[in-house]
Amino acid sequence: MIWGTTTFEEEVPIYLDAVWLLNFLMDAMILNLTLGLTRAKSSKFRFILASFIASAMVPLTVFMPHHFLTSSLGKGLISLVIIWVAFQYSSLRAFMMQWISFYFINFAIGGSMMGMHYFLTTEVELKGGAMITFSGGYGDPVSWLFVIVGFPCSYFFTKWRFSQISVHQMKFDQMYEVEVGFGGRRAICQGMVDSGNQLIDPISRKMVFLADRHVLRQLMEESVLDELTMDQVATSMEHLPDVVQKAVRLVPFQAAGHQGQLLVTIMVDDLQINTEEGPLHIRKALLGVQQSDLTHDNTYQMLIHPHAMVKGKSA
Repeated sequence: MIWGTTTFEEEVPIYLDAVWLLNFLMDAMILNLTLGLTRAKSSKFRFILASFIASAMVPLTVFMPHHFLTSSLGKGLISLVIIWVAFQYSSLRAFMMQWISFYFINFAIGGSMMGMHYFLTTEVELKGGAMITFSGGYGDPVSWLFVIVGFPCSYFFTKWRFSQISVHQMKFDQMYEVEVGFGGRRAICQGMVDSGNQLIDPISRKMVFLADRHVLRQLMEESVLDELTMDQVATSMEHLPDVVQKAVRLVPFQAAGHQGQLLVTIMVDDLQINTEEGPLHIRKALLGVQQSDLTHDNTYQMLIHPHAMVKGKSA
């Protein structure tokens, strides 16, 4: 179905449905790259809706080239809406990183395609700030071949380079989905393998996983969590529920410049790390209580003990 046609000086029809579909697929791939680069959270519905909003600029540019939304300021506002729709909002910092990454990927892929265009001298025209390929009917076959083949090539090359950079940067700092069970409740969070976390309970020899309030509030009430400080546990532990009292453990640790510190931990029922090779189960793991967030942008909420990735069982 043709959504609409229009003509320019040459009186050449533009099959808007084909151009719109192509831009929809391109926008979806760019958003997918942004998702992988920023490790944001999204869903298929969000992706489809955001891609539709982004591709809607095509008919708007063709039929109303002087509309406010086709200006630089209008495009900037639309891109903010696209990011807000595509990814779950966690913080202003994360939102701005997603927005900047979205433009970075656009420029990276667009620049590579423009370079290929000038190298191949392919017929691609810019109308009102939008790239449109046409010369007759559904467009010049060489131009369409350039877009259909060139864009996926640029996409996969960019994705491959990002993955190579991530491998070198992450090393031990790998991200995994972690599930924690305690007292009949379950918490799901993102965990990062921390090579610097070598903390082990000297008595039980169990590994200690550090978790912030995002994880702990899924396992217990806020009022109980507020009581899990070193001072409160040492002086008024009887106010805690029985299940929490039985699970509390104090683990000695040494921080930079400080010695003889004690960390409040909770012995949870089970902890599961979901990896590409399958889930790793740790029974009766110790969860260190971190009252503040581990990161400003809430990228991860738990520090995973590196030995867990080797053993995958209770220490």
